[in-house]
Amino acid sequence: MTTVPRKLYDLLPTGVQDHIKFISRLHYLPNFKQPSTYNEKINFRKRHYASELFVLCSDKVKVKEYVAEKLGDEIVIDTLYVGESLAPEQLRSLIEEQGAVVVKPNHNSGAVFILERDASDAQLREACDTVTAQLRKDYGTTKREPWYSDIAPRLLVERKLPVKPGEAALDYKFHVFQQGKGQAPVVILHVDFDRFTNHSRSYFTEALEWLPFSVKYPSIYQRIERPENYATMLEIARTLAEPFSYVRVDLYNLQGRIFFGEMTFAHESGFGVFTSRAYDLWMGNLWKGDPRY
Repeated sequence: MTTVPRKLYDLLPTGVQDHIKFISRLHYLPNFKQPSTYNEKINFRKRHYASELFVLCSDKVKVKEYVAEKLGDEIVIDTLYVGESLAPEQLRSLIEEQGAVVVKPNHNSGAVFILERDASDAQLREACDTVTAQLRKDYGTTKREPWYSDIAPRLLVERKLPVKPGEAALDYKFHVFQQGKGQAPVVILHVDFDRFTNHSRSYFTEALEWLPFSVKYPSIYQRIERPENYATMLEIARTLAEPFSYVRVDLYNLQGRIFFGEMTFAHESGFGVFTSRAYDLWMGNLWKGDPRY
């Protein structure tokens, strides 16, 4: 990760670690005090966030209630279980009663398990043990995204979206940048393709025009079909983004039926490698408001 020996790196103050990591990955000297690029502003937000909604909207359990109050529960994926632990036998019963499920922690972006009806006992135990172990880890400290540290860790089981076994629902990630009072926000869409085989990532304007850059993964697909009810997806993203200067809103679309995924306040934790620093700055310039909110 860096040219600094790992043992020495771990002893350095976290601020110094972040500067080293930033330079090592993004290859330019950051200004976290007066940020201008997108990644600099994410890092500024991580140090100085001031919105209590970051905690609520990053909690994968509580955010569902928030979204339902704002937009109705039709777009909220069914929750089947929330708790501090889960035995494989309980999980088996849930699957037999409810069908395929997704198991994950509510307080990080860590391990996610998709379990079908034919899941083996070993798969169930791995899911229970892995996610339960995640509950003991402070993701906020690890990633320096402190709002996660204020979430009470819970194990979440929700209904799997109705896609074929082995397939993943296409995830539409809307980056919403507020432009000031009386002005419409700027929306940038990114979509990840072939996540489990040949992962690529493409960025598009709100009008689905391809943008000639990517972040972390190569951009292969330059066109995307307009999803059914796309205008509704945009309206959902804009509505959920209203309280924030910037947020990423993730939505699924299955034959026109829209489901809420999550809200993210520090995309790639502020270390996303753009294909060119010019686009890092371009995205930063879209972010007009105070990054603390």
